[in-house]
Amino acid sequence: MMSMQIMVINGDPKKEGFISGALEIVAERIKAKGCEVKSVRLADVRIQDCLGCFTCLKTGDCPLNDDMKAIIGNMLASDGFVVGAPVRNGLTTACYKRFYERITYLLGFTLLLEDKHTLAISSVGFMGGEAVNRKCLGLQDVFRTRLSDYLFFKVGIPARFQPAQAKDRLELAADRLAHNIATKARKGIFDRAAAAFDRLIIGKFMLMKNPEQYAHVIKCWRQKDYLP
Repeated sequence: MMSMQIMVINGDPKKEGFISGALEIVAERIKAKGCEVKSVRLADVRIQDCLGCFTCLKTGDCPLNDDMKAIIGNMLASDGFVVGAPVRNGLTTACYKRFYERITYLLGFTLLLEDKHTLAISSVGFMGGEAVNRKCLGLQDVFRTRLSDYLFFKVGIPARFQPAQAKDRLELAADRLAHNIATKARKGIFDRAAAAFDRLIIGKFMLMKNPEQYAHVIKCWRQKDYLP
């Protein structure tokens, strides 16, 4: 198998939580297949709140000085991602939301991750949060990564379902992610058509109407031949 780097992004603030355990199982499976794994636990790193200054849209640089520059560098160097976080109040965790905000303009608007593959994993005690976590953890919407799989588990309150009980599903999803990266699996025709339509609308009615504001985004799109 070709040499691959996969980044594991843990948005679970609990070190012993279900998601942390599930990500460990996936990471070990990926390593066993010869892939390099880089892991980051978002609760352990320094991520400041996005200021909404839009500097990154113009220049490609964020004025905040924290751990995000290194994290983004690793994301750009990776072939794919395993992203996990539990449901919190029908959404996702605070540490993941902060991280998600910080990468949206730099990696999402610029479409720098669209050719990378993602395995997303989430869990809930009772109900809620499944759809929103598919989009957020799967790096869909503006990011449009190639979603290899999305696993969603109902673990109970208090949690009774343990990661070991889902080992087969987790390892199968890990195998699929590695296979999709190795074979450069393409998105389906519907996803490709939807992405092309979005680019047309965003390019015409947002980017080209405000070229100074979106200078860095326009530069990235032109490198992909998405804009003249």
